[in-house]
Amino acid sequence: MGPRPAVASQIRDSQHIGSNHQALCSCLAAAAAHSTVLVTGDQQVQTFSAIPASWNVFLPNFGLPKLSSRAPLDREADNVQPAFYGRVVMEPGATNETRSLGCAELAATPQVESLALLVERGLCTFREKATNAFNAGYKALVVSNTISGLAKVPDMTAGSATEDRDVEIPAWSLDLAAGQVLRDWIFTDARLVMQVKDLPRRPRLGPFQEDTFGLRQVFLK
Repeated sequence: MGPRPAVASQIRDSQHIGSNHQALCSCLAAAAAHSTVLVTGDQQVQTFSAIPASWNVFLPNFGLPKLSSRAPLDREADNVQPAFYGRVVMEPGATNETRSLGCAELAATPQVESLALLVERGLCTFREKATNAFNAGYKALVVSNTISGLAKVPDMTAGSATEDRDVEIPAWSLDLAAGQVLRDWIFTDARLVMQVKDLPRRPRLGPFQEDTFGLRQVFLK
């Protein structure tokens, strides 16, 4: 006797499972398109999704600041993926009521540990924020968006590919909610440790171009 034909309920269940599986795959693909920022505090650990800056793909030495124009080529060839491990802080004197933008010259940081600077998007370009952070001794930059939703988080760029190659430190951008959570957390725990690595790498594309990593929303500020 041959196989029985599928009844309507079985067909509907199969379609429902298929659609759920497709949605799950889409979510996993979207999650894999972002970098994962792991923040460890005194009492808890949290993860945040972040968009790596367009210039991260050009950074040598695992995302550490460039050595010098005379660095041996074999050392510069260690460009596997930008990464950061160290404390995440806000600029001295910042409060939870005032915006910390990183658009002016920053006080020098003590060179005893790696520090990432958390700032908000706005007023000046991402390149200016990165330059000010680098000049003050910070090893990475984290930019909180001013618009809700991860889909609205920008692909930060310094401009052309040539200009992106000149940026000295890696950077990542967060959505508004994640930035506010991290900001509030910093004010209650001054020893937050942040760990992030761009794996896999997110290739640099032009504005509104798309690949398996998703659509690029490239902005200068």
